[in-house]
Amino acid sequence: MATDPAIPTTIPTTKAAAQALLDKLYAANPITLGDSEAISDAVAEVNVILTQLNQEDIASRTGAMQAVAADLKDPVKKLGELKDQLTQVASRVKTLGDIAKDIDSVIGGCKSVFGI
Repeated sequence: MATDPAIPTTIPTTKAAAQALLDKLYAANPITLGDSEAISDAVAEVNVILTQLNQEDIASRTGAMQAVAADLKDPVKKLGELKDQLTQVASRVKTLGDIAKDIDSVIGGCKSVFGI
């Protein structure tokens, strides 16, 4: 089975993206225990991915490109799940921000109307 010659060119880009994600995760300031655990889990998964990408980079130079692909399925899946969770959190935060603005409008109006 021939390996896709385009795959090795994606390694540096994917490694850079994983490293950028890892940097953001390290810089995150989670507020809740659940968020902290999710960040910790994501850091562990990204580290697994970076390790595997480094191995793939080495393997691609020796002709054994896909030897560790199975080891990446779980971390990639978990990162996808984390992305889904973060998307949901972002949506809730936006909604709460919108609600806070609406509350400000009501409070401001009441203060103006009732002189409080």
